[in-house]
Amino acid sequence: MVMAASPTCQIKQMDRHLLEWLRHKRNGEHIGVIHSVFDKVINFISNDKQILFSLAKDEVVQSPRMMKISQGDSFAAMNVTLHRGDDIYFIGDDCLELNGWKWRFSDIAIWNKDIASLSQTSSEISSAKLKVINDFILKNGAREGIFAAWKSYNDPSWEVPKATKKNIYFTPFLTGIKETEQEIKEQKLEAFMEKLVGLGIGLTPSGDDFLTGLLATWKHTEFPLYKEFASSQMPTLQKLQGRTTYLSYFMLKHCLNGEVNEALLDLLGSVNAEPSHMSKLLAIGSTSGTDMLAGVSFAYQQLLNYEEEIQWHQK
Repeated sequence: MVMAASPTCQIKQMDRHLLEWLRHKRNGEHIGVIHSVFDKVINFISNDKQILFSLAKDEVVQSPRMMKISQGDSFAAMNVTLHRGDDIYFIGDDCLELNGWKWRFSDIAIWNKDIASLSQTSSEISSAKLKVINDFILKNGAREGIFAAWKSYNDPSWEVPKATKKNIYFTPFLTGIKETEQEIKEQKLEAFMEKLVGLGIGLTPSGDDFLTGLLATWKHTEFPLYKEFASSQMPTLQKLQGRTTYLSYFMLKHCLNGEVNEALLDLLGSVNAEPSHMSKLLAIGSTSGTDMLAGVSFAYQQLLNYEEEIQWHQK
């Protein structure tokens, strides 16, 4: 139903790739439907199901294919009228229409950050930096998700609570982490994504969030094993698509292309693991930020182990 009285609102910021995609649309073209509606974010899926994009309030951490607005009242008023499957149109003059609400994206800030744009001078790691990250997770991380398995991996002497052992995800998480470590020792990465993709609950299962932090770190630090692994993983991810959520599938797909959320980019691009960067990351979702940071921690640990192994063989 068209609501003639609804105002034309302004989009504040948009991901560059999403803007380029919209520039190729025709006036009046139906470009997709609502996938999911939340208090701060509306997710859309394109007609060909090849793109998942979102409209979010300004306080949400910028992510690939996201557009952000600062008019929170208008967003909230529109939000209560929306349902899964509602249509979104490109109506020309840099404007989108959703259930009668118009959102203009002329004169916007363009978000154009990815892993490749980060300074490589900050990619050096050390045991001291890893300890800062681990201590921060232990003190501030969400206890659900992959936390217990990550902690058990890092501290085998930790007496895992009985209730945690009974969690159906604890053992698969811990097994996936340990088997990934073994593959790295054997200098091959074959099936570790299959062990973790879709593992856990929520919009982005913890296994996928962990993988996002892990893969982003390896890509940024140019981990030698990652180069061989990355070229063959997009087909693998497509095969695994049905095992996880739409949101997670596209998150991992973007990650393999070097695109991740701004909080993770800021952490990877920092010389030190600043608490402000880690806090911003941990604020994502109920456990997603903690799971991603655990992935960063694991990736750093494997990089240090790998470098030590190489140095030992060179002696």
